[in-house]
Amino acid sequence: MRKIRFFSFLACCVLLVGCAAPLIFFGAGTAAGIAGFKYYEGALIVTYKAPYIDTWDATNKAFSDLKLTVESAKHDLTEGKVVAKRADGKPVVAVLKYVSAKATEARIRVGTLGDKKASGIIAEQIRKNLLGK
Repeated sequence: MRKIRFFSFLACCVLLVGCAAPLIFFGAGTAAGIAGFKYYEGALIVTYKAPYIDTWDATNKAFSDLKLTVESAKHDLTEGKVVAKRADGKPVVAVLKYVSAKATEARIRVGTLGDKKASGIIAEQIRKNLLGK
C-alpha cells in the first residue's frame, strides 16, 4: 500500500513539473494560508485558511491595490461578491463563501471566459493582504 501511495505521489509530482503556476501557489500557499486551489470553467477557486471577514477585507484591499474599479461589493454572514472592471474594461468577479471558522473559498474570474494568469495575480494579492493582518 505504501508503494502505491509513493508512486501516486511521484506521478503527481512529475505531472506538475510542467505547470509552474500550481507549484508556485502550492509552495507559497502552504506557508501563507492557502489550503487548496483549482482552475475550473474559467474561474480560479482558492481556499484560504483565514476567517471569512478577514478574507473579505483582503479581497477588497486587493482590488484597490490592483487599481480595479469596484462597481459593487456586497456580503452577508456566509457569502459575498465583489464586481469590478479592469482598466481595459474586462469584468472581474470574486465570490467568497464561508467554509468554516478558519477557511474561506474564493472564486475569482477575470473576463467573460476567464483569464488564469490574471486570476492568479488577484489570488496572490489576496494572500499577501491576509499575511499582513
